[in-house]
Amino acid sequence: MRNKHSQLSRVEAHSLLKKMGLRKTVARTNLLQCLAEQTSLKSQAEICELLAPHGFDTSTIFRGLTDLIEAGLVVRIDTGDRIWRFELHDRDPDGKLQPTHHPHAICTSCGEVICLQPELLEKLAQLVSGWSLSEFILSGVCPECQNQPEA
Repeated sequence: MRNKHSQLSRVEAHSLLKKMGLRKTVARTNLLQCLAEQTSLKSQAEICELLAPHGFDTSTIFRGLTDLIEAGLVVRIDTGDRIWRFELHDRDPDGKLQPTHHPHAICTSCGEVICLQPELLEKLAQLVSGWSLSEFILSGVCPECQNQPEA
């Protein structure tokens, strides 16, 4: 799993774009840097809010995310609530893209999404004979919501 809340320099972002055959645009570079800094999945609306000070509009961000997804640099996660969330695709320590992406858990009460260790997906794949698992999302209630008094 990618080290969350890390910095991605402009040079590193340009290198990733070049490696994946994409032109290095200001929008794509800023999107990669923005997503690298996040500690959790972000919706397009949240990304737009984070990048608004840089002057990017919603359609530019949508096109940039689409390009980065198609290139395999960004993963779009559908947690079942009709809001796509985004994060950088997992890479090994050498920067090479991993064949699968780590699993997630979503709270059905507040919508919080957390990243789970990639080993969980590997263990599940062993239990499901003949399947090649690529995505897995657990749903349940997070500890904070469990501790809330019922209304």
